[in-house]
Amino acid sequence: MKRTINFIVALFLSVLLPMSSLAQSELPLNRKRLSDRVLVVWVGDYMQMIDVVALATEKGIVVIETSLIRSEDARIREVIEKEFGRNDFKYLINTHFHHDHTAGNQVYADAEIIGHQTVPEGMRSELTGEGLTKQIEKFKTMSKDWQEGLGQAEPGSGDYHFLREGLVVLKKAIEELQDGFIPTYPTILFEKSMILDMGDMHFELYSVGGMHTDSDIFIFVPEEGLVAVGDITPDQMLPYLRKGRSLNMGLILENWARIVDSGREIQHVNMAHSDMDLPVETFKEQYKYLKTLWEGLQKMHREGLSLEDAKEAYTIERDFPHFKERRTEIRGFSIHHNNIEAMWERIEDLEP
Repeated sequence: MKRTINFIVALFLSVLLPMSSLAQSELPLNRKRLSDRVLVVWVGDYMQMIDVVALATEKGIVVIETSLIRSEDARIREVIEKEFGRNDFKYLINTHFHHDHTAGNQVYADAEIIGHQTVPEGMRSELTGEGLTKQIEKFKTMSKDWQEGLGQAEPGSGDYHFLREGLVVLKKAIEELQDGFIPTYPTILFEKSMILDMGDMHFELYSVGGMHTDSDIFIFVPEEGLVAVGDITPDQMLPYLRKGRSLNMGLILENWARIVDSGREIQHVNMAHSDMDLPVETFKEQYKYLKTLWEGLQKMHREGLSLEDAKEAYTIERDFPHFKERRTEIRGFSIHHNNIEAMWERIEDLEP
């Protein structure tokens, strides 16, 4: 049994744990093949770790994502080499800047690293100076709660295994961030889109910033029918939009459409965290949900209707039934109404 942490409230972490039997051994390492040319590798059975995707192309190996712990990324890199029988790592692609996706970049310093143009700034805010100090202190503070939770959890339960494994992960993270860590930034940056030609595969990189972070991207590999979406948004919940001027709904929908409306088959959508799934059908429904709202709200605004009118015009049950069994609220906070408010805010900025 795996435990899914609330996707918005917290993806991670922190720890300083006395050595346990698990800490003295390696975390379990898992792998699965999506095809002869596509491998997914992650560590841990219960903790919400990163799915590292590796693709063996004609021009070299391309890796999507790293994690918070470079020693685990080094293990993953070794597995990739053994599985493919080669070590010609050409590119690493970061889906966004968050520390749990980029601290392991150091392991691929010999490759070109690709990311959205805002990734370096975001990495610096979390992985250098005061930002790094705050991360480590946060991890240490949270470790006390996790240790207490482990003592209260029923031995053998899902919570027990999650906390036990997670504390080991976080202990390693603190140690490695304090010793020998070198922030390793993307060397190739793009703004709206980028095509990476690897001979027998093409990597289409599309900016969708403003949903999870300003640096969010989708990666589509049509020859494998693979889409990598980073931390946007699991099957368990409604898509979530961040308010603010960085939200560019026109670009998000334009780039999303290049994947779902292109007529090319999507066989697999990979979320970055190992215990989160996103079926192809839901990925397409997420696009339809956002597109329907964006077009409808623009029309309502032009007609002089109000934000409250807009909230009453669209309901999940009637207009978006695919999501009615999924999480649409968090602690009394309506994700659907937040999305309408975020779009309305952008429409008022764009329209006179």
